[in-house]
Amino acid sequence: MIVGIFSWKQLTQMIAIEPRRKKFLLLLGVAIVTTAYLSWPYSVLNEETSQHASGSMSRLSLIGVKNTYELDETVKVNIVLFDHYKRPKIRGGDMLVVWMKDPQHGAASAGTVIDHGNGTYTGVLRTLWTGRAIIRAAMISSRERMAHIYRSFQNGYFGRNIACTFISNTATETTSGYMDMRYVKKRPFCNLTADYFGVPFYCEKPNTKGIRCHDWTETDSPNTYMTFGADTRWFEVWTSTEYLLDSTTIHISSNRHEKELTVSPSIPCGRRNFRDTWLATPPVGYSYNNTWRPLSCWNSVPVDTYNQCLANRTLSLFGDSTVRQMFGGLYSMLGFTITRGPPEGKRSRKRNFYQGPTVCEAHHSKYNYTVHLLPHGLPMWFYKSNRTITRPVFAHLDAIPPGSTDIILIHMYAHFHFTPIHIYRDRVHRTRLAIENLLKRSPGVTIAIKGPHKFSVPKPITPLGGMWGPAYENILKREFVNLYDRVLYLDVWDMTVAFENEETHPHAFLVNIMLNVFLGYICGK
Repeated sequence: MIVGIFSWKQLTQMIAIEPRRKKFLLLLGVAIVTTAYLSWPYSVLNEETSQHASGSMSRLSLIGVKNTYELDETVKVNIVLFDHYKRPKIRGGDMLVVWMKDPQHGAASAGTVIDHGNGTYTGVLRTLWTGRAIIRAAMISSRERMAHIYRSFQNGYFGRNIACTFISNTATETTSGYMDMRYVKKRPFCNLTADYFGVPFYCEKPNTKGIRCHDWTETDSPNTYMTFGADTRWFEVWTSTEYLLDSTTIHISSNRHEKELTVSPSIPCGRRNFRDTWLATPPVGYSYNNTWRPLSCWNSVPVDTYNQCLANRTLSLFGDSTVRQMFGGLYSMLGFTITRGPPEGKRSRKRNFYQGPTVCEAHHSKYNYTVHLLPHGLPMWFYKSNRTITRPVFAHLDAIPPGSTDIILIHMYAHFHFTPIHIYRDRVHRTRLAIENLLKRSPGVTIAIKGPHKFSVPKPITPLGGMWGPAYENILKREFVNLYDRVLYLDVWDMTVAFENEETHPHAFLVNIMLNVFLGYICGK
C-alpha cells in the first residue's frame, strides 16, 4: 500500500509507530468545534486534494442492531471515509479518533480505532457509566498531511530559527544555529556539541575579529513557519482536525443484580505499582460529574494533605509552558511563596502562568519545601537565554547529588514537533540514561514522566499538533521499558480527549486534574 510517494512502512517509521501496530492507531476523542464542520474552501480543491478524506462527507454508524447496553460492555461503530467529492476512500492511513459523552452527567471517555486499510475503520468503546452516550468520530490528521510534514523535514525544513550570540571582551556577533549537521548552511561553523552536553549543536562561525567559538553565550530560538506552494496550500487553509457530522446515541443500564452507576476501581492509586501506569490500555480513565476517574485505581489523597506530602523535600518540574501551568496550579492549591516567577497584575493581583519567565521558583516556609520550574532545553522558544537556562533536562538530573529525595516531573512534547522526530527520540534516550544513574545514586527520588496531551491547531503553519501524541508516547514507552517499576507515567492523553481539550495550553480545570492524579500517586505511597 503506497501513501503519496511514501510506503505505509516509511510513514509508520516516521511517526515511530511499531510495525505490529500499523493498523491500530490508538487515538482518542476530540472536541466539537462548530466551524470545523465546514468543508474545505473550494479554492484549494483540485484533482489531487479532492481525493483527501473529508470529515464532513464521511459516515459513522453503530455496528449491530441494539442500542441499549449494560455497564462495562464493548460498543463498536463503523466509520467509512469519503473524499471531498463524496467518493469512498479505498486506502487507509488517516488518523481517526472516536469518543462518547453524556453532557447531562458530565461523562465522557475515549475509544480506540482500528484501520482496515481500505477506507473503513472500526471504533471500539467501553460503557463506563449508566444513562446515555453520544458517540462521535473525527479525523485528527489526513495521511497526506503526515506525508507533507515528513517530506518538509526531508527537504530541509526545521521549525526553530536558532540564533547563537557570541560575546567576547571586545565585540558581539550573532549567527545561525542548527541541531542537525544536515541543516548547516554555511561553512565554517563552530561544533558546540561538547558545550551543549553532548547534544548535536552547531553555529555558523563568527566573522568578527577577536570572537571565537568558545564565546558562545546566549541563544534565541523563535518559530520558523512552513512555506507553501500552489500544490500544498491546502495544508494551511484549514484545521488539521475534521469532524464527522454523523453521530449515534446509545443507552446504558446497570446489570440486573447491581445498582452501580459507573465502573469503579477498588485499589487506591498510592498502592498501585508504577508499572501499571505504563501498561494500562485505553481507556485509562473517564469523566463522570466532570471529575476524572482512573480505571485502575481511585485517588485517596485529599488536596489539603499535599503540603505535608511535600514537606522537607524539593519538587522539580522540567518542561515547557504547559508545565508552568502546573506550577501555577500548585501555587493556587498550596499557597507557597513565589520567589521567582510571573509578576502580579497591577489591578487584579493575579499572576499569568500562560506566559511568563522560563524559570520559576517558590518556597513554603511552614512545610519547608521548595518548588522549581526549569525548561527542558532546546528545541524550545528562548529569548536571549544564557547557556545555564537552555541546559537539557538530563544535565540538570546529572547535577542532583547522591542521597536526594527530590520529587521530579519531566515533560517534553510540543516544542519537539518543530523538529524531525529523531531529535525527540535521542533526547528521550539521554534523559532515560540520566534517570537510571540518578536512581542508582539517589534511590529515594520519585520521578514521573508526563505524557502527550491532545490539542488542535486551527490554522496549521507548522508541524505543531496533537497528531504527534501517539508517536511520542510510543517512543517513551519503548525507551523506559526497563524502568516501569521505578518511574511513574502520567498519561494525560485520555484525559484531555475526554474533556475535549482543543488548546495547546489546557484549561486550568484540566491542569488541576492532572496535578491531582500526579500527587494522588506520589503522595499515596
